[in-house]
Amino acid sequence: MKIDAIILAAGKGTRMNSALPKVLNNLAGKPLLQHLLDTTKELSNCKHHLVVGNQQALVKSSVKTSKNSIWVSQSKQLGTGHAVKQTLKNLRPNSTALILYGDVPLITSKTMKSLINAAGSKNLALLTFEPPKAKGYGRILRDSKGKVIGIIEEKDATSKQKAITEVNSGIMAISSNNLKPLITNLKNKNAAKEYYLTDIVELATKNQMLVKSVKPSSIEEVLGANNLEELNTLERSYHVMKATELSKNGVSFNDINRVDFRGDIKIHKGTTIDINCIFEGAVEIAKNSKIGPGVIIRNSKIGEGVKIEAYTLIENAVLEKNVSAGPFAHIGPEAVLAENSEIGNFVEIKRSKIGKGTKAKHLAYIGDGNVDEGVNIGAGTIFVNYDGKNKNKTSVGKGAFIGSNSSLIAPIRIGHNSMIGAGSVVTKDVPAQKLALARSRQKNIRKK
Repeated sequence: MKIDAIILAAGKGTRMNSALPKVLNNLAGKPLLQHLLDTTKELSNCKHHLVVGNQQALVKSSVKTSKNSIWVSQSKQLGTGHAVKQTLKNLRPNSTALILYGDVPLITSKTMKSLINAAGSKNLALLTFEPPKAKGYGRILRDSKGKVIGIIEEKDATSKQKAITEVNSGIMAISSNNLKPLITNLKNKNAAKEYYLTDIVELATKNQMLVKSVKPSSIEEVLGANNLEELNTLERSYHVMKATELSKNGVSFNDINRVDFRGDIKIHKGTTIDINCIFEGAVEIAKNSKIGPGVIIRNSKIGEGVKIEAYTLIENAVLEKNVSAGPFAHIGPEAVLAENSEIGNFVEIKRSKIGKGTKAKHLAYIGDGNVDEGVNIGAGTIFVNYDGKNKNKTSVGKGAFIGSNSSLIAPIRIGHNSMIGAGSVVTKDVPAQKLALARSRQKNIRKK
């Protein structure tokens, strides 16, 4: 089946109080329009037709589309029916036209497929719902047998029609072969003098087409954003929907209302997420891990059974099986923590590999290091990696013991099973199985 997804994205978004076109306002780390584009990619044989108006060049450059996408300009804003009309010449014969809105980003591919299936080759399928308040929406008109016969916009509705609770989301599906004559016959005889897409419902019934209504899985799927207040509601709805989806797959949340997902997030069953966590970019967390409160994870891979304590920041890093990190740790770019390693409070790691079972439990900085397995790094240890011009490497061999408050001046190699005395400033390589002391002898001087 061929799907022609028509996405209406020409709105200015004046009520957003933003210089951006409406569809480029941010939701969970990416533009509203990008959410819709990403979801439609889950449909097979789907081609995008994007109708744009305000700041077209900016819209085009701000989102990622498939190679076969077609951009269509709506120079005059004459209504939704007029917007769809601009795409007709590009629709493929015998395709299903799926009409979507760039500022209604939370519709799922499951709901899209239900709508497409309901449309088939002969029907018009509408996505309808019953919001807590129907004000502002077009009302669904049904005959005495419950058959959909039309949609009336609120500004044109009578008092009796305004009392109807079932409303139109604007999202619909219909064969492109049937859509073309219906759109061509639209009139603008209404209060706004616009060509309403909703008027094709009445035209369809006059042409003996069956109009079917489909319900979304949740009202959140059909929420739009016309102002910042509604955008804030969308933002929270998105995160709750994502958390709910993960919960169904075995992920536990202390409070699904206090967690944010801003990217491609994969979390496996048995993992628990505490409050106020943020996941950004490409993040994957394996099963049975435990994420403490206030943790931020960006573009990182977390292994099975990992424990991340409160307020730890992990970015562009890999934590292997059974690692523990935090609280208040910073696991930075290009850090790889091997299984069973332990990184404690106020430890920062960048561009370093930490070996299996290695421990750095307190107040350390490990930059540009290659630390073998079974190493103990004492509190206050610093890998002094920057000489003012270049970053230099520190290598620590298996089983070494780095005493507290030591400074390792890179480039330097610390041999296996060696020991660095506490408080040492080490500037030369330390051979294997040697004790290095690099501090002055203590003197006790009489106090004057």
